[in-house]
Amino acid sequence: MANASDDLLVRQVRLLRDCVALAQQRWDFTIDAAVVLPNEMQLLCLFQDANFGTRGAIKLICSAFEHHSPRNETNVWAAETEVIEISGAVAPLRRTFVEAAPVRAGLVKAAADWPYSSAHKRTAQGDEMGVAVA
Repeated sequence: MANASDDLLVRQVRLLRDCVALAQQRWDFTIDAAVVLPNEMQLLCLFQDANFGTRGAIKLICSAFEHHSPRNETNVWAAETEVIEISGAVAPLRRTFVEAAPVRAGLVKAAADWPYSSAHKRTAQGDEMGVAVA
């Protein structure tokens, strides 16, 4: 986020999810891991072609979120978006890194406790009891 102290992403997490879903429809990618922090979003995605769609998907997410944000603000996002291409062998480590972001930020003690993360879907509660935790 342009303003590091803003919590817009968690306040508008449904809108953000809709924007990501729109980008998924347009650019045909899957999300392996995701976390939404108050002022930052991290996605671990698999694109069919790493050279096609990555920047377009990010641009679509950001522009749709800005356009539909209740505050109608421009420059919600930071000027630079970091895109890192990784190999399949590194993906499990990166998934753990993404999902541990709320712990590193001091928001929760365990990654599975953060509701805006794919980590909570891998908990015993979500998998073994058949309980919808999203």
